[in-house]
Amino acid sequence: MNAIFSAQRSMVPIDSCVIGSQHSAFLQQASYITAGVYLKPQHLDGLFQYLSTVFATDLLSRSVLELPKPAGVDFRASCFCHKKTIDMGYICSVCLSIFCKHHKKCSTCGSVFGEAHPEVTSTSDKKRKTPMA
Repeated sequence: MNAIFSAQRSMVPIDSCVIGSQHSAFLQQASYITAGVYLKPQHLDGLFQYLSTVFATDLLSRSVLELPKPAGVDFRASCFCHKKTIDMGYICSVCLSIFCKHHKKCSTCGSVFGEAHPEVTSTSDKKRKTPMA
């Protein structure tokens, strides 16, 4: 993700051509964030034509061409340990890796984590005791 954010800041588009049976949520997000092109060709017969016309064009020519638009981007995160989509997880503050459960050490960069804290309720949810006068 750091590379994607750096590409976005530098105005470098990330193009993705996915060949396989499933879409890649990570590459969809990378292409969307950096204003690149995400394409999963229906037929591989014209793969060279896709690559030469869609992905090999310079930035000036892209404004003139009718490039594929993103149909729908899946913005859900995937854990790095199981590659499954998660709703809530733990994030390494050093490398931004996402995990579905708490670990003692980041498997990506090796950073050591502190203890997991249980969910804290806000003070407005707690009953307050007022001193009697």
